Amino acid sequence: MKTSPRHFGRVAGLLAAVMSGCSLFAAGAPPAPPPAPKSHVLFMGVDLEVQRGKKFYRVEDVDGSEFVVQVGGKKTFVSTRLQANSLKLEHELKLSATRAQLDNLEGGPGYTPANDPKLKFDRASGAAGGAAAVADQAQAQIAATEQNVALATFAMQGQAPETTSGPIREAYDRAVLERDAAAASGNAGFQVPMQDRYNTGNLANEMQKELAEGNYDAVDISFKVSASEPLDDPYMVIIVQYLERDAKPGASSMLIHAKALDPIGPTPRFVRMREGGLPVGFKFESYQVHIYNRGKEVATNASSKRVELTRDEARQYLLMEYLGAHKTDTLPAAATPGSLRADVRQRLAADQLQRTYYAKISPDGVLLAAYADEACHLQVDDPATTAVLADVLYKPSLVKGRPVEGVARVRLADLTL
Repeated sequence: MKTSPRHFGRVAGLLAAVMSGCSLFAAGAPPAPPPAPKSHVLFMGVDLEVQRGKKFYRVEDVDGSEFVVQVGGKKTFVSTRLQANSLKLEHELKLSATRAQLDNLEGGPGYTPANDPKLKFDRASGAAGGAAAVADQAQAQIAATEQNVALATFAMQGQAPETTSGPIREAYDRAVLERDAAAASGNAGFQVPMQDRYNTGNLANEMQKELAEGNYDAVDISFKVSASEPLDDPYMVIIVQYLERDAKPGASSMLIHAKALDPIGPTPRFVRMREGGLPVGFKFESYQVHIYNRGKEVATNASSKRVELTRDEARQYLLMEYLGAHKTDTLPAAATPGSLRADVRQRLAADQLQRTYYAKISPDGVLLAAYADEACHLQVDDPATTAVLADVLYKPSLVKGRPVEGVARVRLADLTL
């Protein structure tokens, strides 16, 4: 369902009516039973669509970094590497019986390694240290050759002034040549640390200047994710709003990042997204993290406009929203995807999940009876299966917008996240 701000206001009013509908007990009446648990979450979610040809298709899964869509009834993979894709977001109110927890959620602008002022400072200061080491080595070499010349000069004492050959004279001449060569090399080495690019003070000033300019070209978002009820086929979609450096106010751009995740369980697992290639100097505005399992979005503690509901409040909300959206339509009864809790699913055998049942539904969306055949002659005689079917949330049959009793075709495997 597509939800506008006006539509959300109407829904919020309906919810207020549902959630405030409690009766007051007269004096001396028995105490009220404990409140029902908040089993569902109503929240503003997002569906991602990708263009193939001239049409947009809803993303049903993410495999690695590839989108999975249904085109002509066939599973199709859409690569996100080395190609641009036209994407579209559809915001809508969603109801989920499954939740994920996002802790230590942090996000903001960042730098790619090549553009990071701190990394550039580390690289340059390392080079300056190397240049200083070269100069120190040259100084030691000059000192050693000066000592050799002094020793050779001492050995020359007592020699006749006209002596120009012999081992002692050759050793002296060789020591002088080595000293002169070391001095020439050392002078060049001493000049290197004096250059601005090897001056750590100048390098530090340059780093601070670049940090102040904020020439960001990447985003960096991280969090820890967990779920009390395991998510066995999850993926994430991260949406970043940003403003290019010279863009006019309100002319925001959007980055959409989708990636498959490893199974999520009760132990928090660290997830980080670093994405480069953004316009240099962009302004970071906001970000959202959405978690999906088996192609359906689950509620998180960071979900927008979230409201926790009891099962009965969720059923009443669905009924009011459904009737409001189909005031003149004729539609069959149907089970609501995502309304079967994951912990209930885990208690069911494979044949119970895959079998098709036929649920007779009242005008207010309540299960009246469950059958094994479409003609509704063979009633399901397993109390456990009937209880599971009763836990599902249903939309009633409609005849020109009026709710009537009807039969919903139910396959439990299709109803869990």
